Amino acid sequence: MYRVVIVDDEPGALSVLSKMLNNYFDFEVVGTFSTTDNLIENIASIRPHVLFLDIHLGEKSGLDIARELYHNRCNTKIVFVSAFDKYAIQAFEYNIIDYMLKPVSNERLRKCIQKIEASLSSENKSPIQQAQKSGVSDSSQIRFNTQNGFILIDPSDIVYMEADHVYTKIAMTHQTSHYVAQNIGKILPLIDSVNFLRISRSVVINAKYLREVNRTQRQCTIFDGDKEFVLEITKPGLKMLDDHFN
Repeated sequence: MYRVVIVDDEPGALSVLSKMLNNYFDFEVVGTFSTTDNLIENIASIRPHVLFLDIHLGEKSGLDIARELYHNRCNTKIVFVSAFDKYAIQAFEYNIIDYMLKPVSNERLRKCIQKIEASLSSENKSPIQQAQKSGVSDSSQIRFNTQNGFILIDPSDIVYMEADHVYTKIAMTHQTSHYVAQNIGKILPLIDSVNFLRISRSVVINAKYLREVNRTQRQCTIFDGDKEFVLEITKPGLKMLDDHFN
C-alpha cells in the first residue's frame, strides 16, 4: 500500500483528488494539507511514498517545498498539480515524477499512477531482477493469439480475465474487452505479476482495481475508473485475497 499526501489550498481540489486516488486500491491518502505550515516536518513524520503538490500555496510555493525536500534528500515522489503550465520546466529541476494540469481527468491520473507504480516497483527490485526484466523485452506489451491473428496488450490495462471454454475474455480499462485463443491457466505465467489473483476456477483479477470484498455473498467489486464489475469468489479465492492483502 502506497501512502499519499495531498497539498492544495483549495478544499474542493483536495476533496476531488482524494476521491480519485481512493479508486486505486494500492494508494491510501494518509494526509491532506491546505497550507505549508510545518509541512516539511509533517512529511518527515508521515514519510509518504507520494506527494501531490499544488504550486500556489501562500507564503511558500510548491516549488519552495520541492526544493527543500530535494536538498533534504527526501525519497518521497513528487507530483505537481497546477492550473498553470509555466512552472513545469523549473519543477522538473527537483526530480519530480510528473506534472499534471488542473482539472485532472481520470485518464491523466491513471497515466500518472502508472509512472508512480513503475518507479516505486523498480526501486523495490534487486539489481538482478532489474537486469532480468530489461533483458526480456523493451516493451511491456504481451502477444495474445486471436481467431484471426494476434493482439498486443499491456498487462497493467487488464482489469480481469474470465475463462470461456478454450478462449479467455480479457476485460480492459475503458470498458473494452478481447477474446483470445489461449487458456486462462496458460496466460498467467505470461503475465508474471503478483497483482493477478485467481479468485475462482474461471476468473483472474488485477488486484490494483479491487475496490471491495463481500465475504457473506462471496463477491468482489472491481472498479476500472469508469465502471464497476461484480465478480463471484470461491472459498480458496477469498483466502488468496486475504493472504495477498495481509
